Amino acid sequence: MGHDLTSISRFNVQEGQKMLGVHPLRNQEAAEIDANQDQVLQDGEIRDYLIQRGDIPDLDKADVDIDQVVSDFKVHLRKEQPIQQSAYHSYEQVAEELESLATRFPEVAERVSLGQTTEGREIWALHLSTGVRDGETLSKPGVVITGAHHAREWASMEAPLYLAGQMAEGSISDPEMRRRLEQGDIWIVPCANPDGYEHSRQEDNWWRKNRRPLPETGSSAVGVDLNRNYDDGKPEHATLYRPAGDLPGRTDDDFGRATSDNPWDDTYRGPSGASESEVQALLKLELGRGNIKGVLDHHGYGQMVLYPWGVSNKPVENLAEYRRVGEKMNKALNNSFRVIQSSSLYPTSGGSHDIHHANGIFSMTLEIGRSFQPDRTRLEDICKSVAAANLVFIDEILARHDSPPPTASGPADEYLLA
Repeated sequence: MGHDLTSISRFNVQEGQKMLGVHPLRNQEAAEIDANQDQVLQDGEIRDYLIQRGDIPDLDKADVDIDQVVSDFKVHLRKEQPIQQSAYHSYEQVAEELESLATRFPEVAERVSLGQTTEGREIWALHLSTGVRDGETLSKPGVVITGAHHAREWASMEAPLYLAGQMAEGSISDPEMRRRLEQGDIWIVPCANPDGYEHSRQEDNWWRKNRRPLPETGSSAVGVDLNRNYDDGKPEHATLYRPAGDLPGRTDDDFGRATSDNPWDDTYRGPSGASESEVQALLKLELGRGNIKGVLDHHGYGQMVLYPWGVSNKPVENLAEYRRVGEKMNKALNNSFRVIQSSSLYPTSGGSHDIHHANGIFSMTLEIGRSFQPDRTRLEDICKSVAAANLVFIDEILARHDSPPPTASGPADEYLLA
């Protein structure tokens, strides 16, 4: 009688002097990695596989701890939970922390649900501003700070959460922080992808997408890459989601290696633009309020400050301003990051900052840390330095819009807030 190859381990990875078995559910993936077919996945084979997949970015442009990335991927292959998991907040702990801040600092903070996920989790934001509970913030320039679009990028959630605490607590004792909340309308969304994040924590530390089943694809695939799903519904911006010549339902013409029409791929863009509830919720905030002037998104990893476009190598019309702000943020990061156009790392479509930029919102991305799940010993330093760069970004937006118009309109009716 033959063996069910999904129920037995066929491959091993080496950890120090030990050989540890790959989980049977990862056998097919392990077979792709095992270049010399000896059933032992060498670190070099894993590294080459991750580079080929795009999970390790261009090493000439990104700062990568390859040993840590390979080690984290071995956890995925063994289907275990990372040893550093306890250093990171769970979704429930994030929700509790935001509620605690809103309770302790009611004059300047409120916890707001932007919407719900497929699995029924709230997409929580901390809304920070003086007069926040009186509905008197729309006349101020708004800034949105987001994290954890991609589930496995755990530090990208911790950094905005740290900033939320710093800003709320600083409203009492720090005149500069108080000034920001008097002048601005700040929204911090630490976890844009709650379902995916919890799945990454509990089931598969390499999971990237959200967790919506995809019956419309005729498959049992699950999940959409939220940062390939952005679309504002405006015909003149349609190619930001699906570039010309990239046809639905085909993969041979997909735009670059980092955006896919294959529902099984990590970078699946979804069946249509803004199809996902998480993206809809964020667009309603960012495009619907009318006063949002800046969005800063956090991803992990590579130590980069990215600016639009992601879909084109063409320079944005205000390139000098993006470069100036990016370099100023990098100074706050001890000049340890690289300031580059997003497409020069790799071209993507359906990215958030392209849609924001096309709608007149100054939008940048921070790729923080040197691996998806940095070691606990590095996490606090990452959060502190990234928070300093966040404050630079906020200050720049507030300085550019110190006298905003009393009302402004979003670009598409479907995103207007009720």
